[in-house]
Amino acid sequence: MDIESIILGSSYAGIFLLMIANGFVSFPSSQILYIIVGYFIGTGYLGLLPASLAGALGNTIGNILLYEAVRAHGVRYLRRFQIFRPQDIRKVELVFHKRGLWFLFIGKLLPAIKVFVPIPAGIGGVHRGIFAALMFSASWIWSFIFIAIGYFFGKSAEMWKSYSIILFIVAGVVLFFFYRSMNSTEIMKELEKDTPAIPEEKDGK
Repeated sequence: MDIESIILGSSYAGIFLLMIANGFVSFPSSQILYIIVGYFIGTGYLGLLPASLAGALGNTIGNILLYEAVRAHGVRYLRRFQIFRPQDIRKVELVFHKRGLWFLFIGKLLPAIKVFVPIPAGIGGVHRGIFAALMFSASWIWSFIFIAIGYFFGKSAEMWKSYSIILFIVAGVVLFFFYRSMNSTEIMKELEKDTPAIPEEKDGK
């Protein structure tokens, strides 16, 4: 069953459930879903406010589920499978504790980053209430962008690809500054405080 059939059969509940899945496993594509929703709004089958709210709420719940899973198990699992060095994990925690909120909000609006936002947020232990508020706000804005494309250009619109190119470029810029933040003097000093000093060996021993 495709996205269009689910929305036709389940209306707002279908949008809500599909966006929970998107927020947790990044499937189905929110861009395609919202373009289809925008088309149906144009035909009068759906209303803008309930459709956008259903999508934003669903996506936020999916993000919260992923955030909680990572917050509870992420660091342990990452260390067990050696995906990232412990030092890199600690860097992420420090960055999000110090200046991560705007990264969360902007990252949630960028295709290259939005699907991963709950992961470093969970590792960094971002406040649950703040995380939920940021995810909902950004998700709602995201829904309006692609609903508008579907509304004005139709469900088969290719216009979103042009938007995605621009957003990917912006995402690259954000990632660049995020990388710089992770390796800033301030973060490295904090990291050194966490690293126990290794005693020097004396000659003859």
